[in-house]
Order: sequence, then structure tokens, then C-alpha cells
Amino acid sequence: MTSKQDTPQPSPRHLLLGAVLHAQRRKADKTLREVANLIHKHHAQVAQWELGVRKPDAEHVGGILCALSVAPDDHAYISSLARTTDHSVVILHPAHHRHHAEARSHFTQLAKSFVDYHPTLVPASLWTSDYARVVLKDLGAAPGCVSEFVRAQAAQRRLLRTPTAETSRKQVEVFLGEPALSSHLRAPAVTCSQLRFLRALEKANPMIRVRIVPSEICGSPALQAPFTCYETAAGPVTYFAHHSAGVFAPDHGAYRRLTADLRLLALPTTQSRKVIDDRIRDLERLSPAAELAQPPTATEAHR
Repeated sequence: MTSKQDTPQPSPRHLLLGAVLHAQRRKADKTLREVANLIHKHHAQVAQWELGVRKPDAEHVGGILCALSVAPDDHAYISSLARTTDHSVVILHPAHHRHHAEARSHFTQLAKSFVDYHPTLVPASLWTSDYARVVLKDLGAAPGCVSEFVRAQAAQRRLLRTPTAETSRKQVEVFLGEPALSSHLRAPAVTCSQLRFLRALEKANPMIRVRIVPSEICGSPALQAPFTCYETAAGPVTYFAHHSAGVFAPDHGAYRRLTADLRLLALPTTQSRKVIDDRIRDLERLSPAAELAQPPTATEAHR
């Protein structure tokens, strides 16, 4: 009989470390057995590490990274995940680094469902490439970081736009504050294209629901900061970001309660769609370029 002690509850850090190791192995085109042979371990043990069920020692992680010839930047990042003693919290610096986009993509894949909320912008999991560039530029990110982030973030967008058989039942709830509909990014055409993408995404993936939170609601103290809550094998994991850092941490109920409030206070789905469609028409009138732009297609998911 397997005891609870033999199968410890995965932690957010273990889940992320396992997902990153899995991604690096797939990138190197290696099987579990091949990696296990390279570090002289049983393939079942490596599989447990990738699932986040067990945490590998930092030495074993180092062996895997060397065996896979992982790039120095990723080597340092993954090694830090393995060495940190606090298993419950993951802190990444800065928030616009590509490792953030990759980590969020991993949690999107791991989650059974997730909720994404932002009071003043479209939530980051749904950014188009152009929208991401404008937002990150406003945050002061260096051009090189922006390009890397945009490329990494495209993987998450692809996952949502073209769900697989495995992910097609993943429920995604997106709440955006009414201020996000404005063209405060000083780029009406970009905002318009981003809103078109939201509408196209709902049509492409029926498990995605986008709802608008009225300005007076998202202006309340409890809802002034964005967050994403992932339902994972480790329990609910919340991501919240500041421009200088991003944090993945267990949710002990606070963000579930906020999510319940959003479900009660946001506009119904049908009304939200009408509000977005009306805003798209307004932005088209503001920007002739937006009128000529075609609605985002599957190609946008790969940009």
C-alpha cells in the first residue's frame, strides 16, 4: 500500500521545476529512458521529477541540464528553482523576462482550470504580440527582453487558441476591467486588434469565457491588482505580478473568494460580448488603420 508520505503533495515550485525539465527534454528530443541513462537513474524516477511528484536534488538537476546541453541563461534559472529551499513560493525577476511567460505557459498546461483578472489591461495570458510589445515598452522593458517575452508568450496563446484533446476541457475564465477597453495605450489600432482577438478566441475555444468588470467594481481596494489563479494538482496556485517581480504562491482561500466575487459582479457573458463589440466599432472609427485590419486568425497565435 502506498502511504501519503510516499506520495507527497506537489508544491508550486516542484510543479514548475518538473514542467521546465520536461520542456527542456522535449526540446532536446530525448526520451525519459535516454535522460535516465545519461544520469544513471531509473526512468520512473525521472518521470516523477517531471510530474512534480518528487523533487530532484540540485545535483541531479545539474546532471540533467548538462546532459541536455541547456543554454547558460536557462541553466542558471532552472538551477535556482532546484536550489531554493522554500518549496511553496516561486519569485521571478523581472516580471517582463521570458521566464515569466514560459512559467505561466507551464501552469496553463498543468492547470485543470484557471481564472485571469486585470483591472486596467487585457490579462497577460491573452495578449497579442503587438499588445504585449506596447505594454512592455510602457513598463520600460528593454527591446531584447520584449522580443524574447513575446516569442515565449506565444506558446500560451497557441495553447488557448488551438486546444488539444487533453486541454479541450480546460475551463478558462477571463475578467477584464472596463478601463481595459479604452485606448489608453495610445495605440487604438493595437487595442482594437487585441479586442478582436478576444472575440475570435471565444469562438475558437468554447471553454473560454470573457467577462467585463464595471469600472466602479474593479476600482474597489480588493480588486485593484491583477492576479491569475490556477487550479493544479498542488491545489490553487496564484500568480501576481509587479513590474519588478512576479510571484507564484499557494492560495489559501483569498483569491478563490475574489474569484467568487468577480463571478457575481461582472457583466454576464452575452452583455460582455456586446460591450466589447461596441468598443471595437468605436476604436475603428478612431483609427482608420484599425478599420483596414483583418480580425486575428490562427496565424496571430504563432507570431
